[in-house]
Amino acid sequence: MSFKRNASILGLALLVSDHALAHIQNENIDSFYNGLLHPVLVPAHLLLLIAVGLLLGQQGKKNAEIIVSIFVIATMVGLAMSWFSIGLEFEVLILSLSAAAGLLIAINPKTKSLWCTTIAALAGFSLGVDSAQETLFGMEKFLTLLGSAIAICFLLLYPMALADYFNQKTWQRVAVRVAGSWVTAISVLVLALAVSDKPRLAVDVLPQ
Repeated sequence: MSFKRNASILGLALLVSDHALAHIQNENIDSFYNGLLHPVLVPAHLLLLIAVGLLLGQQGKKNAEIIVSIFVIATMVGLAMSWFSIGLEFEVLILSLSAAAGLLIAINPKTKSLWCTTIAALAGFSLGVDSAQETLFGMEKFLTLLGSAIAICFLLLYPMALADYFNQKTWQRVAVRVAGSWVTAISVLVLALAVSDKPRLAVDVLPQ
């Protein structure tokens, strides 16, 4: 099975899952745990967290400490804005950031801190804002957003630690770069499908 075919299948699965699972509340668990599961159940969010985590892990722990702090702050700002349910669509931005991060992972293991900081800040903010729960209010909404905040921050650390560990040997560094190319391919494919899936405005042609 070819690379393009694999990417196509994964991309289609991500697109379908994203529409099916985004912002759905599981009635069998409480609000906090729904928040914890939210970044995992929205594939675009998970893809971005993997991409940013791998990108920061490539830079080494010392170089990434400040950037991680900026990511956390941006996430909290985004979650605070999501409390007001501003209603903006962030799917395109999230997928675009995933593609950009994946591309940087693939072509340049040591990326300039400005690029990493910019992507991390935008990623944290967009993930936070896109975690809005319009159907919840009061304490339930607060607990859900709190759970999402914890999950987003911890999910970033796993791919980051993996990429940092893989920096030890050449073939392992290559594996991380290959993972970055996959992230880019999947993100671009899902982005193209998402954009083409948007409803188009119909223009009525009046008879002359």
